[in-house]
Amino acid sequence: MKLEKLLPFFMVFAMLAWAGSFVSAKYLALYINEHELVTYRYLITTLTMLPVLVYLNIGLRIDMRNLALAAITGILLVVYTKLFFVGTKIGTASFGGAFITTLMPIIAFMIVLIFSQKKPIAKDWLALFVGAVGVSIMLEVWRFDFGEIFSTATVLFFWAAFSWALMSIATSKSKNVSPVLLSFYVFLVATLFNSVFFFENVNGSIFAMDATFWVNMMLMSVASTTFAGTVYITGTQKWGSKATVYTFLVPFFVIALGAVILGESIRVSTVLGALLTIYALILVNNIKLGSFRRPPR
Repeated sequence: MKLEKLLPFFMVFAMLAWAGSFVSAKYLALYINEHELVTYRYLITTLTMLPVLVYLNIGLRIDMRNLALAAITGILLVVYTKLFFVGTKIGTASFGGAFITTLMPIIAFMIVLIFSQKKPIAKDWLALFVGAVGVSIMLEVWRFDFGEIFSTATVLFFWAAFSWALMSIATSKSKNVSPVLLSFYVFLVATLFNSVFFFENVNGSIFAMDATFWVNMMLMSVASTTFAGTVYITGTQKWGSKATVYTFLVPFFVIALGAVILGESIRVSTVLGALLTIYALILVNNIKLGSFRRPPR
C-alpha cells in the first residue's frame, strides 16, 4: 500500500499525539516557563528529525522559497506554542484543545476565502459546520458560564488558533520539497529564533528534572512534534487547508485520554460529538465506507 493511501491513518494518530500534548503541557507548566519549553521542545525535535532524514535518505538542501516558508512557519510555531502553553497553564487542557482545534480550521478557510479567488465548495462548509457542532456537543458548551467565554485563557487560545491557521496556509504553499525536510527546517527555525530572542534559563538544568518531566517532554517533543508535526505538514502539503479538518478529532482524543488517565467518565454527548466529527472527516475527504481508496476529484 502506498504511503499516500496510509496518510489518513497517520493523520489520525498524529491528532492523538497532539491531544496528548495538551495533557503534557499541564505537567510541564509545573517545571518550566513558555520560553524554556519552546527551546527544549524544538531542540529535541530537531535532533530527532536527523535520523529520520538519514533513514529516508533525504539531504538537507532546500531552495530559498521553501526555506522562507519554513522560516515563516517556524516563527508562527513559536507564537502558537507559547500562546497554547500559557493558556493551558491558566485554563484547562480539554477546553483549550477543543477551542483551538475547532476554531483553527474555520479561521483557515476564512482566510483562504478572503485572499483566494477559489472559494470552498458547499460540502467543505458543511463539513466544518458539522465538525463544529460535534465538538460543541462533546464539550457541552451550554454548560459554560459567560465569564469563561471571555477569560484570559480563551483569548490566548483564540490567538493560538489564528497562528496555527496561518501555519497551515504557509505550509500548504510549499512545493517540490519533502515534507519531512520542510518540518526539519520549521523546527530548526523555531529553536534558533526562540533561543536567540527569548530563552533564559530560570528553572535550572533540565537534566536535574524528574521522570515525570522527561516523560512529558519526550511526548511533546517526539510524539506530538517530530511525528505529528511531520505528518500534519505532509497532509497540508498534499491536501491544502482541507487537512485542517482532521483537527476536529483532537477534542475527542483529549476527552478520551482524560477518561483513561484520570478516570473521568465518558458522556453520551462525547460519543455523539465524536461521531459527528468523524462524519465531517469522511465528508470532506470523500471517503467511501468499506473502502480505503480516496477517489479522484
